[in-house]
Parts: sequence; structure tokens; C-alpha cells
Amino acid sequence: MSRGSSLRARFFFILAALALGLSACAPATPAPGPTASPTPVVVEKVVTPTPAPRPREFVLGTSWEVPPAYHGNPFAPGGVGGAWWFVFQPLLIYVPATGEAIPSLAESFEEAPDRITFRLRQTGWSDGTPFTSKDVWASFVLMKLMWNWPGEVDRVETPDERTAVIVWKQPLANPKALISSAPILVNVTAYGKFAEEAAKWLGQTGAEAEEALNKIRQEVSGFKPEKPVAVGPFQVESVSASEMILTKNPHHYAAKNIGIDRIRFLRWTSNEVMWAFHLAGELDASHAAAPKDVADQILQRQPKTRLQLVTDLSEFALLFNLRKAPFNDVRFRKAIAYLIDRDKVREISYYAGLTSAPYSHGVLKSFEEQWLGKDFLGSLTAYNLDPAKAEALLKEMGWTNGPDGKWRDPTGKAPEFEILAQAGATDWILAAEAIATQLNKHFQVRTRTVEPGVYPTTLRGGQFDMAIQFGSAWWGTAHPLTGYYRLYQGEAAEFTGAKDVMATMKGPQGEDVNVAQALDSLLKEPNPERQKAIVRQLAWITNENLPVLSLLEKQLMIFHVDGVRVTGWPAANDPLWTVAPGAIERFYTHLLIQGILKPAP
Repeated sequence: MSRGSSLRARFFFILAALALGLSACAPATPAPGPTASPTPVVVEKVVTPTPAPRPREFVLGTSWEVPPAYHGNPFAPGGVGGAWWFVFQPLLIYVPATGEAIPSLAESFEEAPDRITFRLRQTGWSDGTPFTSKDVWASFVLMKLMWNWPGEVDRVETPDERTAVIVWKQPLANPKALISSAPILVNVTAYGKFAEEAAKWLGQTGAEAEEALNKIRQEVSGFKPEKPVAVGPFQVESVSASEMILTKNPHHYAAKNIGIDRIRFLRWTSNEVMWAFHLAGELDASHAAAPKDVADQILQRQPKTRLQLVTDLSEFALLFNLRKAPFNDVRFRKAIAYLIDRDKVREISYYAGLTSAPYSHGVLKSFEEQWLGKDFLGSLTAYNLDPAKAEALLKEMGWTNGPDGKWRDPTGKAPEFEILAQAGATDWILAAEAIATQLNKHFQVRTRTVEPGVYPTTLRGGQFDMAIQFGSAWWGTAHPLTGYYRLYQGEAAEFTGAKDVMATMKGPQGEDVNVAQALDSLLKEPNPERQKAIVRQLAWITNENLPVLSLLEKQLMIFHVDGVRVTGWPAANDPLWTVAPGAIERFYTHLLIQGILKPAP
């Protein structure tokens, strides 16, 4: 074919195509009459699919047992996982910052010295059964059977279906905080047979009773429903190795008011994984503790992310082994306190914490003003970095300073000390190393990590000089009583030996104070001002005797995204944030139920 004929052919081809196209676009012309059959024309139409509506979801990180190990029994190992506070709900929510108690599953409540009477909401479990006072009774019976908790509860009375009365063994300092920590876990439909049988034997002693109770415990542990029965606002829809999906409990009283349709959990295997999810914009919230540079990266990469710091109701502390010299001498412990720059330790180990310095009185830093006040704090010894004061105390003990700058004990020996930290707890390890670096100017000090499985055993066995652990901790109650119990009777006391060597101490006026009796008085004292008087006595004893050296008050680092999938987070100064410690999902759920947190537009 010649070039000219080729061009013509192309021209006619284009023209024909245009004609066909135009004819396809032109309005249909009525047929003039019978003609030859028209050539069929195929017209392709491009149809743009309607995008699926974006699910109104709230994406979080948590942990759970991977199927087939996952099940829905809250009392058996591996059950429920991080869905806990979305599928279960307490009778009330306690706000530590204000002392306010907000009705939750209870519609209202009345307090008396020995009991709280709850009027229950009209709501339903995810299996369709109504929520009644018998469910409250069954939950507390099984908590006592399986966990021996809460020991303060004497019994639960059920005068009618919508009234539950929790009766205490004795008046409590802060019963509302305890109730806020105890969600309703089971209904009588699924667990009533276990509760009925356990109630026959609880409170009895002897071999027969113990055998019967153990048999019931085994039966409860062996009960493995596929999913939990939910009385909270959400129910478990599906569980896989990577995601857990919750959908709304249609029988919940607030179901119509909750704007979020589903909770999607991404599996939290490490803080590093959570950081990656945040950097990629995959999460709406988490409390993964992060170094400052990582936190800054998250905030810069995802500009709608905010960081809220709120007390964890706990302290990191340097524990002393009070059973062995020289740590059994308070002058040596004070010398150590004067040789450590605790704010420097905070900067290195957990920058988001609040420095406990200059005191170590057992009351959390953010509650100092509420419980102690400035005038009382002024009466305490302040342990600022002061090597001169440390030197005076060491010389008073007969220690001498060698030519290398290291201190020698009265025998002339330069002792070597060890600071233990739990392996994998990066913040505790950093704290131990920071303290060792500072003390190495004056002593031979090294650090050692111990595997998590044997760390508590090592400390209880007294196989340490100093160790990093939680000191005062107010988990569950947000009350100093819990912290002092931990320091003088509980786990920390078992580690340091304070339970044995600090049973009776001198008070601020030189009086003998039986610490166990003081704790019992605080437990039973309902008057706030008399509670403060006891707390100040214990604070003085703690600060002047240093069973531990408080390093910092831990603050939760809550990364939360506003305006992508959800919006409406409380303002930074809202006291509701203090609901988060100990059970941050309880805080999220409360925001959803109240309609505070809702889908982003």
C-alpha cells in the first residue's frame, strides 16, 4: 500500500469510528419502516462501583491468646484477652482525680458505712438474657472462689432483681474505687451452677470444704465457651492471630447512643510493634511507652496524634535489701539517697515520669498536695544531690574515703555492690545503669539483669543489694493505703524485708508506731481528715527510714488520634483521664458509653 492510500484509509477509519461514536451518543431516531437488518453495535459502559461505606470503627492494640487457645471464660487461663473491659462492665466508674463515682451498670447507689446499695440498670447480656442482681451475686461468688478477691466483701444481697447490696466485712476507706475495679463478669444462665455450688462451701474450713472448693475450681477452669457472654457495650465477633473484632452488644442499654459500630484490635506483641502501627497511622490509641525520640517521630509523622500523660498510680523505686549490711543501717541508705541525682535517672530511664525528688514518702508525686500539703512537706528531710551530706553520714558510720575516691567500710574493705533489674524491662535496666554510673564515683557498683520468671523469687530470697522495682503503687484503689500496704506488708515488703524489720517504727513525735495497726486504722477510717493524719504519720516514717528510694512516678503515655476515625477526646486537663491507670480500656469504654468519643465526620 502507497503512503497516500494508507493515509486515506486511516482517515476513513477515524471518520467511521467518530460516526459510530456519535451515532451511539445521538438520540434514537424512530425507524422509518422495514429495512435491511442493522449491523449490531456494541456499546461499552464504564460503571464506577459505589465505594463501601467506611466502617465506624475504633482501632486499638491489645493482646489475646491466639485461636484455638482463645476462649470466653474470664476465670480460666487464656480467656477473653484485651476485650475484657469492653465486654464486662463495673457497677460504677471511680475518678481518682476528683473522688467522683459515676454510675455505670448501676443506675444509682446509696452508701452506708457497712454497705453500698445499687439500683441496677435495665440492660441485657449478649445472649439475650436480662441483667439482674443474681448476676452481681454470681460474679462476686466466683471472684472469691477463683481469686480470693475482693476479700473485703462479706456478701452480696439480692432483695429484688434490680437491687444488689454489697456488704463489707468492715467499713472501708475507699469502697467505690474497689467496686470500679470489679466488673460484672458472668450471668447466672451460664455460670449459675458453679456459683450455687461454690456458695455452699465458701467460708467453711476443713479438708472436706477445701476438697469441694478445689473440685469446683477445676470445673470452672475447664469450662471453655468459644466467646465471652457480654454485659458490656461490645461483644466478641471474631478472633484471629492478627485481629480481634468486637461489635455492639444489641441488648446493651447504651447501644443506640454509641456511634462506633465496632472495635478492631491489632495484636500488641511489643511496644516496638505499637510504635510501627502509630507511625503508619493504623491505630487510634495506645499507651505504648516510648523513648522521647520515638514519641517525637510519631507526633511528627501523624500530626493528628496527641500524647496525654496521666499517672499510672505507681512509682519506680530503688529497693534496698534491709536484711544485710550496710543497707540495714538507715544512715547508709540516706547516704545513697544524697549521692543520686534522681531527675537525671528519670531523664534517662523514663522521661515522661515525675521525679520523686527530693522526698521518698510513699505518696505519689501528683497526689502530694492532696494528702500532705506544703507545710507538712517542709517538715521532711529533703534528699537532694548532696555529696557533703553523704560524706558526713558515711564518716559517722566509720567509713573512710580512699585515694581512688572510693569509700571503705570500717574494716578497710572497699565493698562491691550490685543493682538488679528485670531482663526485658528496658526502663528499669536504664534506671539501674544510670544509678550505677552515679554511684561508681564513690563505690564499686555493677548492674545485673534477671529473667522475669525468677526476678520476684530472687528478690524474695534476699539475693540482692539494691534492685529496681515498683515501690509505692495505688493500683485498684487510688489511695495511699494501698501503697503503704505494699511497702510494709505486701510484695515490696517481702522483697526488702521491711515486713520483718520495720514492724514498729518511731513516729514524727518520737512515739512508737505499730505499722500494721496504723494500716488497719487507715483501712477502717472513713473520715477524710483523720485519714490524712494517719497518712502523714506513715509518710514521715517512710521518708525518714527509706525502705525504698522513690525514683519517679510513672505516667502512662497515651497516644491518641483525633479526627481520623474517632473524635471527641477529653481535654488535656479533664480528670476523666485518671480513670485510665490499671485498666485503660475501661476508660475508652466509658467515653463510648457516654457519647464523648464518637465517629469522626
